[in-house]
Amino acid sequence: MGRPTQGRARSVAAHAGFEGAAGKVAASVMARLNRDMERAAVSELDPKPGDDVLAVGFGPGVGIQELVPRLERGCIAGIDPSATMVEHASRRNRGAVESGQLVLVEAAADAIPFPDGAFRGVVAVNSMQLWRPLEGSLLEVARVLAPGAALVTVTHVWAIEKQAPLDEWLAGTTGLLGSSGLDDVRHRTGSFRSGAGLVLSAHKPRSRNHFAP
Repeated sequence: MGRPTQGRARSVAAHAGFEGAAGKVAASVMARLNRDMERAAVSELDPKPGDDVLAVGFGPGVGIQELVPRLERGCIAGIDPSATMVEHASRRNRGAVESGQLVLVEAAADAIPFPDGAFRGVVAVNSMQLWRPLEGSLLEVARVLAPGAALVTVTHVWAIEKQAPLDEWLAGTTGLLGSSGLDDVRHRTGSFRSGAGLVLSAHKPRSRNHFAP
């Protein structure tokens, strides 16, 4: 599979309104309104202090702020197609960047620039509805998850329903998660400051070999 260029990732972000002056406004709004959703995603993932976690579409970086103190011995990586968001998140989490605990990269979800099985968890808040193509992005997420690790997403219901009715979107996405190699799909809706949100999780199966570590 060919890897999208940084330029294409940036064009996707610009099309979504997350670059330049519009991106700066969006970053300010998301930092104010999305923190409780970011906190819910991290709580649902419940990482251990030594885990390595990937944040996909981290925006202004408030979710990364939630991860940093929880991963005392672990590392955090983040990808976002917007150079503006990379800049904002880097400033917001300067200490973690300077210490080497955090690495932020301008990249899209269908071209994650990290090795197979690198992460004990992946979180995505209000970004999954923008992943293009969704199937290719889920395959990439499954690739970088370690066996037994989880993907946790929290997404505005209104953003999902711009694409399809919630039940229809869930059915299609559950099927794509399964075909990408993820199972144990669970979902619930919750009430957040900025509206109703869908909390969705899935796991990469552990080895079927009972003698494997």
